[in-house]
Amino acid sequence: MTDARTIGPETLVRRSEEPVAVEVDRTVVMMSVEKGMYYGLEGPGPRIWSLLDQARTPRELRDTLVEEFDVDPEQCLRDVCNFLEDMLKADLVHLE
Repeated sequence: MTDARTIGPETLVRRSEEPVAVEVDRTVVMMSVEKGMYYGLEGPGPRIWSLLDQARTPRELRDTLVEEFDVDPEQCLRDVCNFLEDMLKADLVHLE
């Protein structure tokens, strides 16, 4: 049995509407008014954030990132799942 907060390769994920996000010098800066918290995304994070404007699976995100970055597909999938779990804990994304 998997934890409801665990994201697997086929889990549908979409970014939350609540954080206000802007891009500054290839970094996405977000502010959660509800939580009074600031977040910053660098590296592939801003690209993942932009792709999550619609529900996608980590596998779909991995496929796009592998085309755009020089990265091992298996490691990329693990990293995407971990990244999304961190985003889920911060309420920046939600499961569909």
